[in-house]
Amino acid sequence: MGYDAIVVGAGPAGLIFSRKLAEKGFRVALIEKNETLAVKPCGEGISARVLQTAEVSRSDTQRFISRPIKGAAVVAPNGRQVLITEKGEMGYVIDKKNFLRVLGEYAASNGVEIYMREPAKEAALTNGRVKVRTRTLVLEAPLLVGADGYLSFVAKAFNMEKAGERKVIPAVQYVMTNVRVQDPELTYFYLGNSIAPKGYVWIFPKDGTLANVGIGVQGAPPKPYLDGFIKAHPEIFERSKIIEFRGAAVTIGGMLSQIVRDHVMLIGEAAGQVIPLTGGGIHTSIAGGKIAAEVASKALESGDFSARVLSEYVSKYNEYWGKRIKDSLKALHAIEKLSDDELNQLAEILSPEDVVNLANGENIMSVAAKLLKHPIFSIKLAKALLS
Repeated sequence: MGYDAIVVGAGPAGLIFSRKLAEKGFRVALIEKNETLAVKPCGEGISARVLQTAEVSRSDTQRFISRPIKGAAVVAPNGRQVLITEKGEMGYVIDKKNFLRVLGEYAASNGVEIYMREPAKEAALTNGRVKVRTRTLVLEAPLLVGADGYLSFVAKAFNMEKAGERKVIPAVQYVMTNVRVQDPELTYFYLGNSIAPKGYVWIFPKDGTLANVGIGVQGAPPKPYLDGFIKAHPEIFERSKIIEFRGAAVTIGGMLSQIVRDHVMLIGEAAGQVIPLTGGGIHTSIAGGKIAAEVASKALESGDFSARVLSEYVSKYNEYWGKRIKDSLKALHAIEKLSDDELNQLAEILSPEDVVNLANGENIMSVAAKLLKHPIFSIKLAKALLS
């Protein structure tokens, strides 16, 4: 079965890449190892800009938006809140499975051939063609794209991931009923070394009284901390019940040093395209998939699939998104070393805009300039951000 491109992994990156390449008239095969979409747990919060980047029709948003988000509350260990708001809708809590179904529908309507329950088992490059064997298929194309997450088969099959290069942390999430937060149109993030060591707890209210309640930590099992947090907050969870439980790893180590080679590209979490401080990867992955598709179409038109040609994708991605990931990683490395007392002080010093910039890896120089004036944080944070 011959194609112009084979994509492994039907997450946000793989679906948008496949669609954008197929829109240009190329034959694309998309293979997914799981039986359904969106198996990996996710807080399911997105900014309003995601829908623009993903080019989703406004009429389709009702199919996957659970609740609009008007802001976020970041809660320091002592309970102090930094409230982040914007005029209008800041973003949405979505049903990720339905969101991916819409993206899958767009891809299929443009001619992408989607194969579910077809894990990639073998892949080899011979005479300018990549042959991929799955559970029941043998596919061949001049271009292979790995959009298959942090356990990327493609990255390992083509030696694109160095030993120990990818840093992941464990995360667990419950879907809970009867969650009573102060304002269901806010998302909530709780910090503290006794709450979530080198990580955070999140509460993302969904439709009705449902909410995604999760945690990511470093150096410890996450579930006991999440259970402890729930027990410590009866005002939120006294009447709550867990109706879903999922666990997975989240990439927080930044982008891999090699995400292209001859005839092969990595996109999305497979490439490390995740904001390290937040663990958010939907927007960064969709952006990666679109940029990669643009470069891949040029390679298909010219017939040149060399790493030199495909590396245009890397340079274009790094102009904005790669820089954000790199700067967020700097912030993560600095903040994860702070004590609870220092986190409390930081909540008093930083403005809501500063918190957003740190979390997203944007305008961190302005945050560093403010912290340089503080005797403690000039050394512990500012210099790390400026390095």
